[in-house]
Amino acid sequence: MDHRQKKLESLFNPRSIGILGASSDLNKVSGRPLAYMLRFGYPGKIYPINPKYKEIAGVQCFPSLAEVPGEIDALMVIIPAEEILANLEKALHKGVKVAIIVSGGFAETGDEGRKLQQKLTDFARKTGMLIYGPNTTGFLSLVNRTVATFSQGLEVIGDMVPGRTGLITQSGAFGAAIFVRAMRVGLGLSHWAATGNEADLEFCDFLEYMVDDPHTRVIAGFLAGVEEGQKLIQGLDRAAQKGKPVVLLKVGGTEAGERAAFSHTGAIVGSARAYDAVFRQKGVLLAQDIQELIDYSMAFCLTPLPRGKKVGIMTESGGGGILLTERCSELGLEVSEIFGPTRERLKGVVPSLGSIKNPVDLTGQSLSNPSLVKGSLEVMLDAEDFDIVVPLLLMSKATAEKKAKDLWQLFQDLRSNKILVVCWPEGPKEWAQFLIERGIFVSVTPTRCAQTLKALFTYADFQRRYGGRKTLDEGLINLPADRQKRALEVIQKATRRGESSLNEYESKKILQAYGIPTAKEALSTSPDEAAMIAREIGYPVVAKLISPEIPHKTEAGVISLNIQSEEQLRRDFQKIIKKGKAYRPDARIDGILIQEMVLEQAVETIVGLSQERPFGPVILFGLGGIFVEIMQDVAIRVLPVTRSDVEGMIPQIQGYKILQGVRGKRPADVEALSMVLLQVACLARELKEVIAELDINPLMVLEEGNGVKAVDALICLNKEKLSLSKA
Repeated sequence: MDHRQKKLESLFNPRSIGILGASSDLNKVSGRPLAYMLRFGYPGKIYPINPKYKEIAGVQCFPSLAEVPGEIDALMVIIPAEEILANLEKALHKGVKVAIIVSGGFAETGDEGRKLQQKLTDFARKTGMLIYGPNTTGFLSLVNRTVATFSQGLEVIGDMVPGRTGLITQSGAFGAAIFVRAMRVGLGLSHWAATGNEADLEFCDFLEYMVDDPHTRVIAGFLAGVEEGQKLIQGLDRAAQKGKPVVLLKVGGTEAGERAAFSHTGAIVGSARAYDAVFRQKGVLLAQDIQELIDYSMAFCLTPLPRGKKVGIMTESGGGGILLTERCSELGLEVSEIFGPTRERLKGVVPSLGSIKNPVDLTGQSLSNPSLVKGSLEVMLDAEDFDIVVPLLLMSKATAEKKAKDLWQLFQDLRSNKILVVCWPEGPKEWAQFLIERGIFVSVTPTRCAQTLKALFTYADFQRRYGGRKTLDEGLINLPADRQKRALEVIQKATRRGESSLNEYESKKILQAYGIPTAKEALSTSPDEAAMIAREIGYPVVAKLISPEIPHKTEAGVISLNIQSEEQLRRDFQKIIKKGKAYRPDARIDGILIQEMVLEQAVETIVGLSQERPFGPVILFGLGGIFVEIMQDVAIRVLPVTRSDVEGMIPQIQGYKILQGVRGKRPADVEALSMVLLQVACLARELKEVIAELDINPLMVLEEGNGVKAVDALICLNKEKLSLSKA
């Protein structure tokens, strides 16, 4: 834990809290923090500060920061925005470690507010004081009973329920809705941070702290976006290393959502697909609403990770059992029919009118004989047929107590490799809560139950793969040692000419430097030279105009395919030059590229690289043609990547079966394709400062054993970084 993270202890567990601008009206924003501290028993010293009052609610009030007799670890600031900086200077001399700036009037209000907020950021960087906010509802640490908030969420709860889920929200009001819901259903929280405008402390700082926090088992969040994407990746990576699930409700994934996210928090929302890629790479579980966020968080807190996805269902309702079975199957979980010894043992327990197929249906007879529930579950929990066992119970109040206590007994005797999750639609709250308090997750609908089981399995599967991940360098063999030197020489020549992109011929020189196979080709500047190159390559060939002003050759009509003879080549050479000049009279023509015509059976694919805010380099893979243009069937990974990340891109796309071979066609060379993706990932890592975009389109994947060929390529350079290097 670095120095900055250690300072956060003064926020999470402060010995004292000052309230600058405290009010005697305990219903006002500036009065509620003190009221909540008193009501919920904050154990540290409280220092209200306001020259108007001698005391508030029986607590001595001080006229200024200087007159507070003791040290102040955390200072809540609830005064006009324009007065804050001067008071922070005074707070610094008082030894304040963290300032919680509740006041608004900053980036959320426009340009002037942004300038004022930047001064807060500069102050934090210069002095080392941590600034939380501004424009925040405040902070809670339930395990430490630290109460530094004015959120009205505390008005509607009976008591704070401490637990093992840390909550981080980039919204105060909506965060309060999540907080209240969590308290009402019994999801205990370790901490809740509503981050405000994030002038200094931001979402990722709280994520990092909770990764190391022994009180936090699961990290839940409401996220609009971050400014430092790599900081988020590092935090998520550390959470994965420690086996702490991260569950997020992410907004800003649509154009309308991005606009709303910006106006609400001033956050910069990056590419939605890049965020999705990061979450896939780091095992983040995405929730679609508050209830999923709470369901998943509670399940991860209470339930060990399953060893597999085989689900055994016991039900008292045939209809409910069918619904749960269908939802599980739709989500990729296995609900297989029961055979062998388990089936025979169940015959001795399940009534003759019931079913032992899976789901195991006890019918309504369990209402008169609730022991059937325990008897059937004992068999299922003891069997090797299932990884997860789910009893789906009826709402009967008369039998609820016995069922709950029987389940508790079974849970205590549970074998370590089995998971018990209860689905109890409209079950008596008292007994559902009885089970939750004893560590058994209870879902209230079959659909939500299936979704939660899928989340548990997904994270368990991620952790198994994450533990066996291989580094990128482990997959890269025989890469040219001078690859960077060769690539930079090509780029430097282009930049000396003032170019912001490389032409196709130059782009392929970069690919070749990294060992990526390209079609046989050479650049010609005359019909005679073109004819000589074609003879060496062998007909048929392709001829393409090379010009920095005409990167998209098909649109300009400056490409000729399947040229069969020298006569045709000479004729097409002149036609291409003429079309290029007509299309763009001012275009500089560097020559005509003569390239082999790839005739082998092949699958067209696209491999790309782009820079996506806020993360940086992102690599892309998909099938060519309509698959990428219309269906957008692509796999994306954000750097840094492992070999496992990259190799998982190919089977991720929906069109993967085409690469495996369909309708009598032989499989494509997936191994060679995988190597190209690794090589592009290496290129992206080593040239991220100078290459903004790369398109290899198409990359022809030949039949198994025959390799790949890059037929076309285009590289755009990073103008900003190149101009800085020139300066």
